[in-house]
Amino acid sequence: MAIQFKRAGFISYSLFLIIVSSLMTVLCYHLFVFNTFATDETQTQAFREVSAEQIKNSPIKDDNSIIEVMSYGCHYCAANEENLTEFARTLPAGSIFKTIHITSDSNGLAVYAPIFATLEAMGIEENVRDSAYNAIITRNLNLADEPTLLTWLVKNNIDVKQFQATRQSEAVKARLAEMADITRHYAITATPMFIINKRYVVAQDRDFPEFAQRMQQLLKGEK
Repeated sequence: MAIQFKRAGFISYSLFLIIVSSLMTVLCYHLFVFNTFATDETQTQAFREVSAEQIKNSPIKDDNSIIEVMSYGCHYCAANEENLTEFARTLPAGSIFKTIHITSDSNGLAVYAPIFATLEAMGIEENVRDSAYNAIITRNLNLADEPTLLTWLVKNNIDVKQFQATRQSEAVKARLAEMADITRHYAITATPMFIINKRYVVAQDRDFPEFAQRMQQLLKGEK
């Protein structure tokens, strides 16, 4: 009888921990991604529409576009990588899907933007993106640290001399400036965020299939 009581108590306590853990995960996501409880209207929201003036002055050049704003240090960005690759293939002809790295001097998520811009200029960013995610998120490596970065480059068969030269190029400087302009113009403070048709700024607030459908609707101008 005592054993059954202890077993029941253990099961109840385990269920309690699972429920609390789930609730804390949801709460943290709303606090740090959606800022659900923030009173400042400039904070990140799951859906935001910018003004006509902001659309007119947008640093984004492409019409009919979806711009993903990500970070190599973002777990949710890494988790959705395959979904977004498949989603991009479903977009109608003439539509554009692009990825930029959040870029800001005041945001910790932006620390890896120079690496992203350099790898992109070298034409290999998409090929090594998973490795960057894995190094930073799973292995807890700080690729903003130069010796750690150099070790990672060698491990991924990336030419170190070419990387260092490209990092100082005008093309990378221009790309960083462009990504910083987009980050600032659309007040991006969390990742992943999606800028659709220069007009809507959205975060994933539902399962991906439904969220993908929602982005398709916004791309067509359907609210």
